[in-house]
Amino acid sequence: MNRKLTQLELDSALSDLPPIMTPREAADLLRLKLSTLYRHVSEGRYHQAVRRGKPLRFWRDRLVQEFMR
Repeated sequence: MNRKLTQLELDSALSDLPPIMTPREAADLLRLKLSTLYRHVSEGRYHQAVRRGKPLRFWRDRLVQEFMR
């Protein structure tokens, strides 16, 4: 049976990762190829991706929540 993780469980599992992640870190966390992550962003799957100028960044907690939907 699947159940939602509590915020405490998420916090403890992700505590060693930075709160703002590069595309490479995000792809590694989600176990995706980097090109697949960029494709998902262009398709609008990760609405919380942040682009400040040219670099793309992800909020760790929001990325995990969107991935789990």
